[in-house]
Amino acid sequence: MKTKHLLRHAVTALLLLASIAALPAEQEQAENDWQIDNATVTEVPFFKQLIDGQWFERRPRNRGTFLEVRATLKVAGDGSFGPSSLATAGLLAGPGDVPIGAELLAVGVVRTNCLYLRAPIGAGNETFAKLGAGSEIAILRESDANGPLFLRTRAPSLELCMVFELPDTPPAPLRWRFAERTIPLAVGTRPPTESEAAASDPLDSAASLAPSLSVPPLWRRAISSPLLWTALVLAALALVGGVALQRLWRRHRLANGTRSGSHADSSSALDIPRVSAAHQPTRFASVEPEAGAGHLQFHDAMAALRLGDWERANAVFGEAIAVGLTPTFEAGAWSLRGEAMLNDGDLVGAATCFLRALSSPGVTAEAALPAASQLAAIYRQLRLRRDAVKMEDVRARINPFAGDLGPQRLELIASLARELKHKKRTRMLARLIP
Repeated sequence: MKTKHLLRHAVTALLLLASIAALPAEQEQAENDWQIDNATVTEVPFFKQLIDGQWFERRPRNRGTFLEVRATLKVAGDGSFGPSSLATAGLLAGPGDVPIGAELLAVGVVRTNCLYLRAPIGAGNETFAKLGAGSEIAILRESDANGPLFLRTRAPSLELCMVFELPDTPPAPLRWRFAERTIPLAVGTRPPTESEAAASDPLDSAASLAPSLSVPPLWRRAISSPLLWTALVLAALALVGGVALQRLWRRHRLANGTRSGSHADSSSALDIPRVSAAHQPTRFASVEPEAGAGHLQFHDAMAALRLGDWERANAVFGEAIAVGLTPTFEAGAWSLRGEAMLNDGDLVGAATCFLRALSSPGVTAEAALPAASQLAAIYRQLRLRRDAVKMEDVRARINPFAGDLGPQRLELIASLARELKHKKRTRMLARLIP
């Protein structure tokens, strides 16, 4: 009995050792369980490639030659093949293994004629097409944007195509190197053109002319991208967060007792005025000796400006202009009124007054220089570079050696510009979300 048990254990151990030893051989056989039949090479004048859902015709460059390789790829099991690197695919001539100067341009499948897929753009992407009955072909790019391409198929039998370009006449005979195998190539016959295929079989003319690869449309591939959905979620969060922050900011302003109402009237449009030809004077008047009927209001506004009472200065300069001033004093009143509005936090109103001063018929150099200097800084902060350059030209025309604005004035303009941009973004969000 003991001998029988020992014999049984020995047989079991031998069977296990045999199965383990045979496993690598079976795996190697499964990995190489494919074959190539009917491999031919044919010179063709052009080939058709699928790019962004449309078929484009490609012809040789600099009088080169297109060689089209066709073969039947047969794969056992579930029909899965690859990924197989396309970097080693090439054409050989002569007894050695040195490839000739043939560049692989495209890979595709046979549908009356060969139809080729475009290589994927960007790392980690693929271009694939469904062939029906669960079969498909795909071209992969796994590493970086210029990394090697790989071919993957799933079909028990697939009519595979590759097109190569040669700069001159191809030698003969040729061999095809594919997936680390070298396959002899027979010279094939020229494939029929679309018109010839339609004439030979009128019933199949529509099928021969229509694309026979079932490629997912761009919109379907786009909506399946995780990057798109991530971007949409982030955009929605930013939208909701912007609205919430705007409301909190407004409540904070109201709680601190800021005068937001007066500024809302002067900056309701939130659109900064732009520079035109009328705002770029080339001649400047001399200051007149008389101010005109509004001289009392003008002097009162000047006093308020010196005392830092920006709101009163703004209002009284407006009264002086309404009562009546001589042309040069009116231009000066507009420029000084812009100073008061800028100090009071109204960027749009200040820019409007500065431009009004520059377009006045009696503008003086004394009124134009501060207006142009501050407008140049305002437009720079708002990224309106063309308007900023125009104002810098006006400033240089008045005084080529004029210095820049002081740091406090530049910081005030930058702060008001940021506030204006925030208000405009808030207005846009308010239109999107009622």
